[in-house]
Amino acid sequence: MEPGAGREPGDAEALDTRRAKTAFLAHVRHELRTPLNAIIGYSEMLLEDARGGGPESFVGDLRKIHQAGRRALALVNDILDASKIEAKTELDLEALGAEIRHGLRTPLNAVIGYCELLLEDAKSLGQEAAVPDLGRICAAGKRFLALIEDIIQISQVEAGRSDLDLEAVAASSMIRDVVTAMRPPSAEDAGAAAGGEGCLLVVDDNETNRDLLSRSLRRQGHTVIAAEGGRQALELLALEKFDVVLLDIMMPEMNGFQVLERLKADPDLRHVPVIMISALDELDSVVRCIEMGAEDYLPKPFNPVLLKARINACLEKKRFHDREVMYLHRIEAEKRRADELLHVILPDQIVEELKTTNAVKPRRFAHVAVLFCDIVGFTPYCEKRQPEEVVAYLQELVDAYEELALRYELQKIKTIGDAFMATAGLLKPVPNPVLSAVQCGLEMVAVVRRMPAQWNVRVGIHAGPVMAGVVGHRQYLFDVFGDTVNTAARVESHGVPGAVAVSAAAWQTIAERCRGESLGMVNVKGKGDMEIFRVDGLRDA
Repeated sequence: MEPGAGREPGDAEALDTRRAKTAFLAHVRHELRTPLNAIIGYSEMLLEDARGGGPESFVGDLRKIHQAGRRALALVNDILDASKIEAKTELDLEALGAEIRHGLRTPLNAVIGYCELLLEDAKSLGQEAAVPDLGRICAAGKRFLALIEDIIQISQVEAGRSDLDLEAVAASSMIRDVVTAMRPPSAEDAGAAAGGEGCLLVVDDNETNRDLLSRSLRRQGHTVIAAEGGRQALELLALEKFDVVLLDIMMPEMNGFQVLERLKADPDLRHVPVIMISALDELDSVVRCIEMGAEDYLPKPFNPVLLKARINACLEKKRFHDREVMYLHRIEAEKRRADELLHVILPDQIVEELKTTNAVKPRRFAHVAVLFCDIVGFTPYCEKRQPEEVVAYLQELVDAYEELALRYELQKIKTIGDAFMATAGLLKPVPNPVLSAVQCGLEMVAVVRRMPAQWNVRVGIHAGPVMAGVVGHRQYLFDVFGDTVNTAARVESHGVPGAVAVSAAAWQTIAERCRGESLGMVNVKGKGDMEIFRVDGLRDA
């Protein structure tokens, strides 16, 4: 239910007034803490640099500046404590302004006074390197005093009124953003919300905040890139990889909530840890950031030790995520490699069956052409040459034969030494399996003649029924079995070197398409007398 739904008009107005009061106080706290953040942060850095090497008077005044900044921060936190002010029925701005002026002018005057003294004495004390940061501290102190006067003026304008006119308050657009942040999320918002050393992105519209935080993080050994606002941050994230994003909330044009929402909606960026660092410390804002996917939330001024611990935790989490992604990619790569190897070893159709059922069912095929191609005189050839030369030539020949098998739609079964075995019409139907095998065989004879090894081959083909299946577990092998296979091997061994030989049964299926002649009756072991035909080529169409 939307806040105010089902309420009386008076209740809704009271709710709006409370939101406006909360927003105003959040804005004041944010504005006052920003210069204090600079004073405390830069003084801590200067103290760290001067420790063990700076004059005692210089170090002593730096400590006074640092202590005054801390005291002012404690006063801001106490005077503007949300729980104390929320307990009051009305917000007395005039009294609040007077309390701020009375409590905070003294420590800030101390900051400015000691800072001006150090600026005058820096050269004589040999501390010229500290001048830029001392200037930043002094400017921050004067900015703080000017903010106090702005608050006093607002309190005088608003004195005596029971509600706040946001349009009359300084930086009203920013306050409206705070009001939006403080309200309970609507259904639309809720849907959106559901949704070592590192390279860090610091996002803050305040130059001093960016500089201070960036320098502090660089001292910890991190690589730091700063962005002036949300849009620039998103552009940088699209171009570079970051390990952690440190994101301010209250920024013009695109606030931190909007940047966080865009980050977590992007599949490529949602894994990047985000730490919100803001002077806006209301519980609802913290909860909303965490719900939207932020890893953590730190108030300004940040505690360097705590910030370091939170960043280290985020970096560790990011590294775990990156390792997980790397392992997943490695597993996917290994799966792809295993799949590729399976496709090298087994026909595509058999691979799919094996992956789907974890087994391959043996089957019988009624009419398959079986081709054997063997190198003539291969054994004596090998005895006269080095293994590297023989294997290189053999690889070249097998590569060419595999290409021819693909061209003529034959399925390579295996190589057995120098013999190449393939089938036509086994797993993929072809109009005339024997003709496809013969065309491939004729090309095989022609190809080998053009190769530098100067080999000669015999090709033998027979057709008939075969059985096929996968054998083995450690090394898969898809093979074909049966009398047709044995007969094809016998036809090849009794064939003519440099020619394609086919059985009489095979010749009958291609006689009208091919030129050739009978080699007569040949006594084949285990078969008796068989007529074998030599194929000389294809007939002209």
